[in-house]
Amino acid sequence: MSRKSDLFARIQRDVIIGVVREESADSARAVADAYLSSGIVHLEVTLTTPDAIDILESLAAEHSGRGIVFAAGSLRSAEDAAAARRAGAQILVAPHSDIRLIEYAMEHDLLCVAGAATPTEIVNAWNLGADIVKVYPARLLGGPEYFKTIRQPLRDVPMLAGGPVAIEEIELYLEAGAIAVNLGASLALPELVREQRWNDIGKRAALAVSMVQARNRSLGSVIPAAVH
Repeated sequence: MSRKSDLFARIQRDVIIGVVREESADSARAVADAYLSSGIVHLEVTLTTPDAIDILESLAAEHSGRGIVFAAGSLRSAEDAAAARRAGAQILVAPHSDIRLIEYAMEHDLLCVAGAATPTEIVNAWNLGADIVKVYPARLLGGPEYFKTIRQPLRDVPMLAGGPVAIEEIELYLEAGAIAVNLGASLALPELVREQRWNDIGKRAALAVSMVQARNRSLGSVIPAAVH
């Protein structure tokens, strides 16, 4: 199994990508630590976060060999992608579909998650070579019902529900056809970050992980779909 196929299978199994998007580097690091200590194994640090590349590099070095998959989010250019790869990112995530980012991911055997909203944009991202299409912003587009509708003609395109996604909506998105969900502000609630209640953020992350694990047990093994 190639590295990209393995990453895809792991995302499909673990479902949750914990997104770190904070206003300060200290808060971002604390949120990341809360996620990782609570069972989240796919962590995305967005480049909108101060010192994002340094945080990503530090986390990747600290958790090397532990099976944690790191992603860089909010990428806008191939230069962003290169910096993320050097810092240890295995997954490149963008809010849009950019052929330069997708080609960079292909060239370096990285998984690419490209953003899209409409059916036309989704198909375009898939045809360009994205491994997963992030339907974003999922809730504002219509939530699980939107997913359910667009999955009918687009069943071969692996789609991820981009934030905002609430914890209680995870199951609904999966039933509607999403292979995974981004969880960020629904775990690191602004008031919890403001009050530095990192343990409470960790508890919310652990709850989300336990929900997915219970679902996986009830469904049995999951057969991964093919990637590009």
